[in-house]
Amino acid sequence: MNVKYIEQNCKSILHKINRTNLPFKWGANPYRGCIHSCIYCYARYTHSYLDLDPKKEFETTIIVKTNAPQILRKEFSSPKWKKDLVNLGSVCDPYQAAEKKYSITREMLKVFKQYYNPITIATKSNLILRDLDILSEMTQESYVNIVFSISSINENIRKEIEPRAASTQQRLQAISILRDSGLKVGVLLMPIVPFLNDSDDELEAIFQAIADSKASFVIPGIMYLQGASKTRFFDFIENKHPELIEKYNEFYKNRSPPLSYKNKKHSMFKILIKKYKLNDFNNMMIVEKDKQKSLIEWIKK
Repeated sequence: MNVKYIEQNCKSILHKINRTNLPFKWGANPYRGCIHSCIYCYARYTHSYLDLDPKKEFETTIIVKTNAPQILRKEFSSPKWKKDLVNLGSVCDPYQAAEKKYSITREMLKVFKQYYNPITIATKSNLILRDLDILSEMTQESYVNIVFSISSINENIRKEIEPRAASTQQRLQAISILRDSGLKVGVLLMPIVPFLNDSDDELEAIFQAIADSKASFVIPGIMYLQGASKTRFFDFIENKHPELIEKYNEFYKNRSPPLSYKNKKHSMFKILIKKYKLNDFNNMMIVEKDKQKSLIEWIKK
């Protein structure tokens, strides 16, 4: 796959996230677009703002925000900034392949450290281990939470739906290393894809593996599809699993599967979270008093 990297200066790096059911209000992204090529990615729509094809170019045209650390320092130094929790990687993976060359995420971490600003990092990449030195120092001085996105224990399925991301085993090993280093780490078990990675046996196996990695919590989520992500996913099904196309047409008349399916899976999630003791949400920073309740409500959706 040919990937084009476009270096640009950004005017701002922090952006407001207007969702009251999340424990953070702000996001930051050192890149736009993501080489991981996850077929279900909800963030594809962001490329349409650049007059790029979100279906095809989201993973082949990566915008590199070369001055992101400098802009972050400027924004953190503003008297208006209240040291709110920031999610690094809200619509891209901050540790995708480009980071090996550009090290923008690492430089941004230095700014977070300098200003003692709380941070949560979302990634699918074990490249985060490169920055263990900074992260270990940061967690002694301020709040640091790392959340790995994991979708499947079945590596064949994982390769199909996340073709250029780190293997599930690499992510689980990274979680263990980070936890042994004293960092707070949880897992977004997302997305649960109907008919591909949602069997009872597979869910049991992935919860067991996550528990063995010593992660503190799991937040599961069932795949929803809309816009460019829905088009991209259905193309994948037609090419790779044509035998399932009728089922998906029935299941995804709307953005998510039928309520009966969701209720069944969420009941199982509750059982597995309790069984494997993956409910230590105290490691998640609660910005306001009602955030813990809101987070639990979001998990149950």
